[in-house]
Amino acid sequence: MLISVIIPVYNEQENLLKRLSFLCNQANKFPIEIIVSNSPETTDNSTKVCSNFDKVRYLQSEKKGRAAQMNFGAKHAKGAILLFLHADNQLPKDFYTQVVSAIKNGNKAGFFAYKFDRETFLLNVNSKFTTKDGIFAGGGDQNQFFTKSTFKDLKGFNESFCIMEDFEIIDRIRKKKIPYTIVQSKAIASARKYLNNSWLKVNLINGYVFLLYKCGVHPRKLREKYKSLLRESV
Repeated sequence: MLISVIIPVYNEQENLLKRLSFLCNQANKFPIEIIVSNSPETTDNSTKVCSNFDKVRYLQSEKKGRAAQMNFGAKHAKGAILLFLHADNQLPKDFYTQVVSAIKNGNKAGFFAYKFDRETFLLNVNSKFTTKDGIFAGGGDQNQFFTKSTFKDLKGFNESFCIMEDFEIIDRIRKKKIPYTIVQSKAIASARKYLNNSWLKVNLINGYVFLLYKCGVHPRKLREKYKSLLRESV
């Protein structure tokens, strides 16, 4: 069963080098398609990095924005399963078998629990919450996957969402009662937001912006609010 791993990128050449090395190694063992969907506003050497890996399909997205780039990658994907990976996240070594098993067990979608690339008590608390389902589950660094048919039925990510697009599509999955699961084999997420700010600040901002999203605030305003509060590019 072919899995298409789709990576939306915007000036992520250093992270790309790490992700593509790992994924190409896995693609030597399993049927995996690797797609990089680059932003039209990228100014770094992401294109050159991708050219060094013969198993990578490099695409120049027609539109900027993570939702648009992921949809563009999905449009060109050949896999029966679509897995969307953040460039600063590391999938677990057994991700292929875990995802295929999840789909064979009747799930049409899912996402990964994760831990951080730094070990602290507070970050471990955050990580623990990713292993369970709930109102905050499914978005952020949890790296969603879908069967291609399910993603098509959902009409992909909502491109009007320049932020929170992952939570929005999970909300639609829940509303439609589409079966999904949380893979307990943990991905590794970057702790860079917490290094540039603080654990308390990041969690308060995330909670505040999530509340605004639930209250129906326009995505553009959500993005502006997030960028104004947190020292982190969006």
